Amino acid sequence: MPPAASDDTHTHVTRARRPRSSLVLGGLVLAAVVSTRWYRLNLSPSVPRGVYRLAAVSTPLARGTLVVLPVPAGVRPWHTTWVPLLKPVAAIGGDVVCLWDEGVWIEGQWYGPIYEEAAHKPLPKLRGCLLVKPGDVFLASSAPRSLDGRYWGTTPMTGLTAKAIPVLTWR
Repeated sequence: MPPAASDDTHTHVTRARRPRSSLVLGGLVLAAVVSTRWYRLNLSPSVPRGVYRLAAVSTPLARGTLVVLPVPAGVRPWHTTWVPLLKPVAAIGGDVVCLWDEGVWIEGQWYGPIYEEAAHKPLPKLRGCLLVKPGDVFLASSAPRSLDGRYWGTTPMTGLTAKAIPVLTWR
């Protein structure tokens, strides 16, 4: 029969693993429940991380509204297609968006740099100023390295799948 100390050590290790694995399992179940067609768990840094309630997209959209959209074809090499994007509306019909080597300007407000590559692959390069057409939006975040409209251009409002309303967020 092994010494009692070995049994205590084994028992202690087993007990220590249970709470951690339960926590991981609980987190996965929460993510599955919250990432439904009514709620979304966001872990991307381009908008605050957290839980968002999803609602129908209603027009007109205001700047700052958070929306969900399928990953545009032009940026699929940098983002998995089964996780839709969650982005803020930065420009609406009639707004001017300028994309220069230095970065993105929308109606005179700086939105950050435009990167040349991500994951060692060159990103799409859009340059110049554009007038957002009625019925389109330009999606952009000032968060560093946001994969947004600066790499694919404007998005038709008909391509947006939901409006996201923060329920619980953190940075």
